[in-house]
Amino acid sequence: MSEFHGFDRDTFLLLAENRFNDSKPYYESVKETLKQKAILPLRAICSDLQDELFAVDEHMMLVPSKMVSRIRRDTRRAKDKNMYRDNLWVMFMRHKYEWRCQPCMWFEVMPGGYTIGVGAFNTDPAYMEHFRRVMLENQRVFRAALKKVHAVGAVEDLEQYAREKSGDIAKDLKPYYNAKSLYFIRYSSDMEPLFDGSVLQELRESIAAYRPMYQFLLKVMEEAIAEKGQDYDNFRL
Repeated sequence: MSEFHGFDRDTFLLLAENRFNDSKPYYESVKETLKQKAILPLRAICSDLQDELFAVDEHMMLVPSKMVSRIRRDTRRAKDKNMYRDNLWVMFMRHKYEWRCQPCMWFEVMPGGYTIGVGAFNTDPAYMEHFRRVMLENQRVFRAALKKVHAVGAVEDLEQYAREKSGDIAKDLKPYYNAKSLYFIRYSSDMEPLFDGSVLQELRESIAAYRPMYQFLLKVMEEAIAEKGQDYDNFRL
């Protein structure tokens, strides 16, 4: 039986008002309401998706309370000093402190809509070098994963090198091969699936479609770790 039954219709207005007030006393006055209307529904989504997520990656972090972002922002190193956010997200990935340069899927909600995406988390040049090596050897696999991602309406966001990287790569894959970083994102401005709960089925469909891309990026991470080790500070070419 599903634990998620949709968000209340005033949830995202409350998040926006909390961000607008940007006040600890105000936040304390609405904290429990926001927990009930925003945080707990997101945790319920995590619980409902556990079987699908475990099938994608048995090492994925699947403790709902550790998968959902906080409303209170960490502003210590941020230029934006607003204390509270009006967007929240769920990360579908391994423990970020135990695995480096890993793939992730996510679900983000905000006053204007929601996003569902997949990509590589915390990449660096060494990881992308391994990405190119794996792509060269598995072009059909990457293209098939790409087709499934596009089939659910996700589009790529690529930061590319000014100078093309060398390699015998197919022409249609060159933009991805030449990327400094990459992720695929599906955005919707239709709030109704959030309220009626049908976004849960969209998430199931997206996880199934994103699975080949996630596992391709997982292969990149595993090969990189096998060569360079798990210590991020030493993970350099």
